[in-house]
Amino acid sequence: MHTIKTRDKFTSVVYGLAASAGLTLLVIVGSRNLEHYDAALFGYTVASVVAFGAIVYRYALWLSRPATRIYWRRGWQLFRDRRRLAENTKSAAQTITHNLVEQRFIRRRGFTRWLMHALIMWGCLLSAAVTFPLVFGWIHFKLEGERGYRTYLFGFPLNALDGRSVAAWVVFHALDFTAVMVIAGCAIAIRRRLRDRGAIALQQYMLDFVPHLLLISVSVTGLMLTVSSLWLGGYMYSFISLTHQALVIMTLFYLPFGKLFHVVQRPASVGVELYQRRAREMPQAACARCGVEFVSEMWLGDLKQVVEELGFDYTMPDGRQLQDYCPRCKRVMRGLSYASLPDRTAEVFRGSRAEGKETMNAE
Repeated sequence: MHTIKTRDKFTSVVYGLAASAGLTLLVIVGSRNLEHYDAALFGYTVASVVAFGAIVYRYALWLSRPATRIYWRRGWQLFRDRRRLAENTKSAAQTITHNLVEQRFIRRRGFTRWLMHALIMWGCLLSAAVTFPLVFGWIHFKLEGERGYRTYLFGFPLNALDGRSVAAWVVFHALDFTAVMVIAGCAIAIRRRLRDRGAIALQQYMLDFVPHLLLISVSVTGLMLTVSSLWLGGYMYSFISLTHQALVIMTLFYLPFGKLFHVVQRPASVGVELYQRRAREMPQAACARCGVEFVSEMWLGDLKQVVEELGFDYTMPDGRQLQDYCPRCKRVMRGLSYASLPDRTAEVFRGSRAEGKETMNAE
């Protein structure tokens, strides 16, 4: 098993601290030296800065693993190939569109699962796109006239909105729409986890239920803020606001170390798919036993390097490594080894008996 080196941990910590410091600087600069920053959102800001640093730390630690590091470096090496730069860019764009935007790999598993992932993913991403710029003071609004609002991005004025227009209503209630999306997606996920036998057999409460419960709690309390301000005259608004803030902070702290971290890992699939596509076009390695080409020479070399870094040695008696054989020949060799096991066991047993007799005669 691969053990993380102290140097890798230290480097990851440095990256995490640098990321937190960089985000803090962006908050100060983007809010025009905190001129447009709302002090009531300080708790959200601190949690966001800490969570962002933890995410970068975890990602750097993940990239320090041999297999991940090989894929990462080789992927960038293949992408920067000048002869194929345009083709690689097109391939990366297709992967981003199909896997990240459209989630086609999940669509093949069923429409319900695709709808579940789409609602949760886009609900969370759109919520983050709205929430974080507002929390950091990068976006703020100013009243112009009796019913107009001017939007400012990093202190620069944008188009004004009529406060009573449909567009303004949609903008001001964007988080309500995303909250409904997240609740619907999480409800589908929980229902599946309570009914699907395959999911029931493998699921864990902390890993599979807690993320959905946190997202639902954040979404419900967010909707309660809207209900309190619009229809209840602000009743219990302060309590709901504090509860919502606490749940958001808990979710942000859970993000780097829970199941939701795969959202950060998923974009790396762009490099993996590029690696696999280019590997099919490169010279292929032939099996040392049957001569069949079964994998690219680049992939085989990278695999041997990863196995060596992990501390495993699969060298055969003839000097070759187990990775030099195709999957079929590996199964054949394993079967032949099992078939000869009784003979080898009997030979060892006979040798042991002979040594025992010699010892008794000598005594």
